[in-house]
Amino acid sequence: MSVPEFGNPVGTYGPARGSAVFDYAAGGRDLPVSVSFECQGTGTLQVRIPVLRAAFPVECDRGELIAKGGEFAVSTSHLAGTVHVSAPPGVTWAGAVGRAEPEKEPSIWQRGPGEGS
Repeated sequence: MSVPEFGNPVGTYGPARGSAVFDYAAGGRDLPVSVSFECQGTGTLQVRIPVLRAAFPVECDRGELIAKGGEFAVSTSHLAGTVHVSAPPGVTWAGAVGRAEPEKEPSIWQRGPGEGS
């Protein structure tokens, strides 16, 4: 497992076990914040990004590497912020925050076993 890659990363953390908080840098006013997480183990990561008022779970699978991410284009997207991750014991995870031009895909994506992971 490695930290998910972005063309323009502004914050990364991991691979890690346990809960953590990591920072990401401010960016252009018109650029959304993209986040990506990978995890492996049994349990659910709880991810919270206070400046974006966003929170979401990342379901991890015992033996499979799972990737999940999202893109946020809200009025506070240009600000620097922190990502709070609560992780159960036995789960290894890595996270990244990036800034890039908005994609024309749905705002939340998930990749699991058999889907290019």
